Amino acid sequence: MDDSRSIQRGERTSRRGFLAFGGAAVATSLGGCLGDVGETTDTVAFGTLPIAAVAEVFIAKDRGFFADRNIEIETERIAGASQAVPQLASGDLDVASGSIGAGVFNSIAQDVPVRAVADQTQYWDDQPSGNRFWIRAELYEEGMSFSDLPEDPTVAINGEATAMDYLVGRLLQLNDMGWDDVTVTEMPFPDMISAMGSGEIDACTIPDPLGLQVAQETGAGQLLYGSQLAPRMQIATYFFGEPFMEDRPDVARRWLEAYLLGIREYYDLGGFPNEEVASIISEEIDVPVPAIQASIPSLVHKNGRMNVDSLMRQQEFHACRGYLDETVSADEVVDETLLDAALDEVGRLDESEATPSVGTIHEWSETAPAPYAPVGEITVPEGFPGERICE
Repeated sequence: MDDSRSIQRGERTSRRGFLAFGGAAVATSLGGCLGDVGETTDTVAFGTLPIAAVAEVFIAKDRGFFADRNIEIETERIAGASQAVPQLASGDLDVASGSIGAGVFNSIAQDVPVRAVADQTQYWDDQPSGNRFWIRAELYEEGMSFSDLPEDPTVAINGEATAMDYLVGRLLQLNDMGWDDVTVTEMPFPDMISAMGSGEIDACTIPDPLGLQVAQETGAGQLLYGSQLAPRMQIATYFFGEPFMEDRPDVARRWLEAYLLGIREYYDLGGFPNEEVASIISEEIDVPVPAIQASIPSLVHKNGRMNVDSLMRQQEFHACRGYLDETVSADEVVDETLLDAALDEVGRLDESEATPSVGTIHEWSETAPAPYAPVGEITVPEGFPGERICE
């Protein structure tokens, strides 16, 4: 491994030491040199699931925003952010995208300094979301509720103690059900397609465009959007590890600059329905262009800001489920110091302009292959997580 991306185990900083040191270190390292790029090319290892919702990174790469900042992106496939934590901590990965499952919270609590630094995907009020719940064709009826399924249905998620687990918990509580009323099975998103077709599973929660593939290949019916259950949920973020943030803060800042420009280009082009956007994504994740164009676009915050309250609510869920050894504070999870430095370079948008509008989704849907199904009733479970969810 390149020495510039390695860390000495004997010199590891404790979690609280890292937290206290982080802001000052970044300010010192960046002071007086914001905007300087240098002449050498810096390689950044980026771990991601094969999903369209990291479009801003793919667009930034295609448009040369990273190259303009002397950054070369090496994309690696990961199973999720929690599984990527050891690689982020060792410096084998610099950046990872994914949901903030219990594994990330536990790692932070155990002095593994990994931080959420920027928005990847979050839901906005009344937004149709690219993550949906699907019901097997033989069991689906229009207008049905989850509780209408036969006794002990099998539900597939991509991993226990993840954002998808959180959404299933909210669905169960909404239907006055508990974990004993379902069988939850874990499998990668792509495997859910064949499992639904064979009858191995009865329901799944899966993001577009794979979700659309479930419908097309198996006849599965859409029960609801994830955003109906959690209308302001922070689904996924970008994570940095200590080696990247401490040893190469200037590179980390430049990466975020390119990311921010990628976000703005994404909106200017017109999201997933735009053929150029879809082609860029298709090249990166090997999914057909029409499938991406038919997917519901993600709406990332244009200044990269995260919904920190949502992250803490997810931690509460994981704690009540017994997945966490201890809880951590928001300041120990989120660090926007480098994001602020990047915004100093590329410019901040006013909050009203930076906050995505659901009207954008409706506007883009006019050029999509088919209209997006309406959101329908927002059905948020009250008092979540309740006793039956925490048992």
